[in-house]
Amino acid sequence: MSLRLALKIDVDTYRGLAEGVPRLVEFLHSHGVPAAFFVTVGPDVSGWAVTRAFKPGFMKKMQRTSALSVYGVRTVLSGTLLPARPMLPSFAKKLYTAQYRGFEISPHGYNHIRWHDQAAGWTEAEAREELKQAFDVYTKVLATRPLSFAAPGWQAGAGTWKAMESLDLLYHSDTRGISPYFPVINGERLKTLEIPTTLPTWDEMLAWDGVEPDVLGEKTRELLHPDRVNVWTIHAEFEGGAYFENFQEIIRSLQEDVNPNWIFLQEYAKELLRDKQNVPACEIRQGTVPGRAGTVTCQVVPE
Repeated sequence: MSLRLALKIDVDTYRGLAEGVPRLVEFLHSHGVPAAFFVTVGPDVSGWAVTRAFKPGFMKKMQRTSALSVYGVRTVLSGTLLPARPMLPSFAKKLYTAQYRGFEISPHGYNHIRWHDQAAGWTEAEAREELKQAFDVYTKVLATRPLSFAAPGWQAGAGTWKAMESLDLLYHSDTRGISPYFPVINGERLKTLEIPTTLPTWDEMLAWDGVEPDVLGEKTRELLHPDRVNVWTIHAEFEGGAYFENFQEIIRSLQEDVNPNWIFLQEYAKELLRDKQNVPACEIRQGTVPGRAGTVTCQVVPE
């Protein structure tokens, strides 16, 4: 069986949408690599991320990843000292182009910072309000309803997932784990499929001891599992920006050396749902991953 690899691209900032997305769309399309783009649809309020400065590991990550060069001064001050710029409505044409080329475009929350920092503890009503904002903007701009969703910062909870049950999504991708599952919340198995991210992100890996930009591709290849679908999350600001050459290099080397079976997440979800009795049901917990400040929502794998 050939190596199976699914690409998920989070778009957190105005700069990532303006610069990183077109760059990634052009490159991936030319190499026949499918991907799902998850775009923050509301205003870019990235400047409020400064409130995380006291979380363990946050400043180390900012230094190791050269965050200022990745995000730029405009993004770092967006929504605080400088006005927040609307994201999805500003780039409808670019996103239509990406959809036309076969890429999935779905929401990544309305207010990225608010979801990242608060959503795991939201009630169903609080989550429903945020999701309504995101889906209303998405539907107005792209004239269609989204089929999937990815939570900012891999933050999910009982409130967010219960609120999503009425949205008739094909899947969401909100957690870290090892394989697709149906969430179990307070003993109840939910109907919406979860496809977790299975690989570490490059910004996390750069916070590991001994990992420099020139070995990111090599380290990523070492972590690929031959016996499961590897879900790799990248960021438009990161792999589509300052680390674009590194990203191009690993994609080209994989195509030449491995010729992986690239998995389109929408099609993967449909395949799983045709045989849903074989998809496990799992609970979730807040946990840590090496190189990331704070916690993320993680799949609890039955022993």
